[in-house]
Amino acid sequence: MNRRLILLIAPILLLTGCWDIKQLNQLTYVSALGVDYVNNEYVLYVQVLDISKIGKSEQGSSGTEGPNIWIGKGKGPTFANAWNDLYNSTQQRTLFGQISSIVFKESALGKKQVEESLDTLERFVDARLTPWIYTTKEPIDKIFAVEPMLPNSPIMTLLHLPNGNYEQHSLISPMKLVEFAALINEPSASIIVPTLGLDDKLWKKDDKNMPMMNVNGAFLFYKAKKPQWISKNDLIGLRWVDQNTERTPLSLNEKNGKIKALLPIENPDVKIHSMVSKSGVPKFNMDIKVQATITQLNSQVSNKVLIREVKKKIKKEISTTYLEGINKKLDVFHLEEDLYRNNYKSWKSITKKNKFLLTPKSLGTIKVKVTLTDRGRKE
Repeated sequence: MNRRLILLIAPILLLTGCWDIKQLNQLTYVSALGVDYVNNEYVLYVQVLDISKIGKSEQGSSGTEGPNIWIGKGKGPTFANAWNDLYNSTQQRTLFGQISSIVFKESALGKKQVEESLDTLERFVDARLTPWIYTTKEPIDKIFAVEPMLPNSPIMTLLHLPNGNYEQHSLISPMKLVEFAALINEPSASIIVPTLGLDDKLWKKDDKNMPMMNVNGAFLFYKAKKPQWISKNDLIGLRWVDQNTERTPLSLNEKNGKIKALLPIENPDVKIHSMVSKSGVPKFNMDIKVQATITQLNSQVSNKVLIREVKKKIKKEISTTYLEGINKKLDVFHLEEDLYRNNYKSWKSITKKNKFLLTPKSLGTIKVKVTLTDRGRKE
């Protein structure tokens, strides 16, 4: 009997315990990280959200109660020093493994600052490269202080969940930090990182203006040069060349500026064909297929005319954005990347002679095929 009792008790004594496990309310979870560079010092911002409200919507708060957002700051001569400085003021164990976005201020976009930031993040055991990456010209603490609409979970903002907005209104594609890190040292890569702006004039809560985030442009990284900013309006043609585009609005206007028709465009498909002349001049032709739906029509216009005008406007937007990039010596449409992947020998020969291989004439023919849907019928 005693022997059987010992055999039953012995395995229990060998079980590991959980004496050091921490409750959720005993930990600080960082949800977003901001990187600034001021007076030769790194300034890091962290956004901390109330973990008990994440995942909740109507049950999360009463509407009069705020989302409980905390913002911390650390400084140091290096990225790692600034990171460690954050621990001097945190009140309990702080975890960085749940960061969903990283925001770089314009002043922190230098080659040295970006490389050091990525290097430290890759070495820090608690950090990951899965967050979204943004740039901004706004104060980072103001970006982090933006509240979600309605009594939603505090992560229900553009900062943490950009896909919902992008699926309905595709203009500048969101980017993951891991994708950025993979491309930053590629010899032909052009990287487009969305810029977060603030606007406090469009939304109100209880008759009080509420600041909301928007994507107002992007910084373009190209061949280790200083990143340059292009506004959303100047990048309007990017949506037709980006395979990530899901749904984007196209408006056709009368000569007096009034809207003639509104046509959401879905899932554009683009094929780029690169060629190099005997004299070594590259040229890029585009074949684009789009599906357009008529949601608003204010004039008596035939489908044939609509299709012609849609083609014309798409071509114009592509040309405008391309030339805007050329003026800044930027490859907005990743054309050099196509040549690098498909004709490496020519790419190597051309780039030896020219630091920037694109000219206004490098963009060749743009062919656009439009499938027009009207109340479920395809023309």
